[in-house]
Amino acid sequence: MMSNFIRIGLFSKIAQVTIRTLRHYDERGLLKPAYIDTATSYRYYTYEQLTRIHHIVVLKETGFSLDEIATMIDQALTMDDMKQMMHKKKAELANQIEEAAQQMARIESRLHQLERLGEKPAYEVGIKQVPALYMAGLRRIIPRLQDMPVYRCQMFEELEEGLGGRASIDPMQQEYVLYHMTEFIEENFDIEVGFSFDSLAHLRPAGPITIYEIPAEPMVASLVYKGPFMGVGEGILALFTWLGANGYAQTGPVRELHLFGRENHLDDYNNVVVELQVAISQ
Repeated sequence: MMSNFIRIGLFSKIAQVTIRTLRHYDERGLLKPAYIDTATSYRYYTYEQLTRIHHIVVLKETGFSLDEIATMIDQALTMDDMKQMMHKKKAELANQIEEAAQQMARIESRLHQLERLGEKPAYEVGIKQVPALYMAGLRRIIPRLQDMPVYRCQMFEELEEGLGGRASIDPMQQEYVLYHMTEFIEENFDIEVGFSFDSLAHLRPAGPITIYEIPAEPMVASLVYKGPFMGVGEGILALFTWLGANGYAQTGPVRELHLFGRENHLDDYNNVVVELQVAISQ
């Protein structure tokens, strides 16, 4: 009879699993010895049990818990069932990796902000008055920061076409982007692209374009940003930080004035100059 059994030491070597692990699997009910000698307490296994321990090891390496493995083995799942569960586990791990990557990016961003707290401010913020604006604008929600360039390009093209083409916008004074937000955000940006004019009398907008007057503002916090276009968010963050540190309340959208001209006609997107403004009160 004993010739049909394998002592735990040899079974451990064949299965490439430690004796301690085999004892743990026995305690958890995953793999019990086929026979225990009552006189010596030696544990014995069978060659048939090598298939079960192999399945346990594979499933554990795949990321399943011991409770999940016990359920899967006890239910005698088919190969297709196990493949399906492994695909599900793979999808879960991929989602965890994506969430971890996003969390890492947030941590890096916060570390960068903390490192800069003790430094001299990169931007000087001033307070001034601004006159009333006559604006023709187009407003949309942009889901992610990386979507910003494509959306904005399309919006400015649609705005120009909706106003009748280049000839109709030649009298414009300034190109704007308005961020309709009350705090610094990282997704779902509510923005408006617009052109300002001396008068709205000659404009005949088509589509979702709106024309309106923005009243004069007696107090506007302003800073000038210079650098890569995709870094304008740093200037906006600096503006909000300054408001909080100095006890001012935001009373209007953040305005991005393009001091370089037209965004869609820009030659160098790594070297832009914009003014950021936000109406404030104490």
